[in-house]
Amino acid sequence: MSKKFFDISTSTQNFSTTLLRDDLIPALTGKDGSILYWAGKKLARDFVLNKDEELSVFFDKAGWGQLKRVKSQKNTQTFELSGPVIQTRLQLSNNANFLLEAGFLAETIQNQLGNLTEAIVTSTKKDIVTILVKIDWDSRGQHEELEQDNIINLLENEDQ
Repeated sequence: MSKKFFDISTSTQNFSTTLLRDDLIPALTGKDGSILYWAGKKLARDFVLNKDEELSVFFDKAGWGQLKRVKSQKNTQTFELSGPVIQTRLQLSNNANFLLEAGFLAETIQNQLGNLTEAIVTSTKKDIVTILVKIDWDSRGQHEELEQDNIINLLENEDQ
């Protein structure tokens, strides 16, 4: 596995991230890897995005791929994650884990809307990862108060 992993992952500029995400972390967390969902939610509390449009900018800057909302309904939002990093990760493993990204999406949308949300990865086909975010409009988010220092304004930074 290591020769193939090295050859594929060094073909992009994301070798260090791929090395951590798809080799070391799975070895530490086991096949389940659900701790990554929690980690994504924690990151969303540490890097608060107030504007919906900032999601794709954050994903790009984090090296997580190109994020695009493809469907928005009353109780769900569907996102697609694509790009070279996704291609590489799916090429390395059919079982690549995208729970970090799902957790980040769930918590960010929960912070923005104030309602409880959860996200699940629904498919990983044709170099595209589909993530479904479910919104519970009958509940209110019960999380700690977000620190103002954690709010980042990515769109303002993009305009400068």
